Amino acid sequence: MNDSAVVVFTARGFDRLLSDGGSGSWVLSEKRASRCKYVVCVQNRDPADNHNDDWGSVSDPHKNAFFIGKISDVVVSPEWDGSRPTRWLIKVSEYAKVAYPNMWDGARNPVAYSSLTDLGIDENDLNFNAMPDVDVKPPKIAQEEEPYPDGISIQQAKILLSKKYEVSEESIEIIIRA
Repeated sequence: MNDSAVVVFTARGFDRLLSDGGSGSWVLSEKRASRCKYVVCVQNRDPADNHNDDWGSVSDPHKNAFFIGKISDVVVSPEWDGSRPTRWLIKVSEYAKVAYPNMWDGARNPVAYSSLTDLGIDENDLNFNAMPDVDVKPPKIAQEEEPYPDGISIQQAKILLSKKYEVSEESIEIIIRA
């Protein structure tokens, strides 16, 4: 069973995650995050960081895992300004409101990779709800730089998909229904 997870230490609270359509703006491996099934959000409410309580609408106790989402996509964050590195939004199709204390080990990097099993979370205990529909707009910088204004061929699509998902072009099938 694939219970792989991106674990993020976030100053954004539950309502903010719902309104954003997921968790972002992260510097992470888009390929690796795309292969994960879940995102586990752990609350960053560090008292030494005064802006956290109001900036992201924090909702839960410090270091508590409070939100588990089923990853539907990893896209460029609407908040990204075009600088390097790229920032990503982990989009979610379904979510579970949870309360698991002490789920952050103190690592300085706010993005980690694990599994629900390794975190001590039984996915059968999770009650998922449909994520509200959120129209995630690409950042203005991405809208200005349309890489394929006339579209792409099926072969070009296979090449791009094979790079993104690290599979051979031959293993990709594309069906067009008119």
